Amino acid sequence: MKISVMGIEYNHLLSGKALAEMGNEVTYVSKDNKRIDNIKRGYYNADEAMVIKKMSSKESIDFTTNLKEALSNTNMCFIAEGITDESEENMKKVLNTAKMVGEYMNNHMFIIDRSVDSQSRVGKIKETIQEELKKRNKNITFEVIANPNFLRA
Repeated sequence: MKISVMGIEYNHLLSGKALAEMGNEVTYVSKDNKRIDNIKRGYYNADEAMVIKKMSSKESIDFTTNLKEALSNTNMCFIAEGITDESEENMKKVLNTAKMVGEYMNNHMFIIDRSVDSQSRVGKIKETIQEELKKRNKNITFEVIANPNFLRA
């Protein structure tokens, strides 16, 4: 299964590592070009090093800033932003991520929201993605799932 994880914080890395150990192809996505470049060159911060250095070379893990590429044929996308922060500013970030998912998804996908209070966000995320698909004149099916404890590190 091809999985995209939106974020490269410590808990995101641990969850993606567990998914890769199960045989899935995991791509971490971040807008931080410098951080992704550093990871690809082997320069990690302390949290990243604790996880990335323990990843097996046979595990299918990648890091990218290219969301369109990451979502190409993805089966599952984790929106891991704002796991504990329910502020209005954070909600804007989550909905912006959902908007980008709607812009680039090209096949049926499960979108998992990992927020602690994600039930209240599922409808907003689904609506945002649907709006973007409508703009693209695409009829792609998807499910938004609230599951804050899935592979919680």
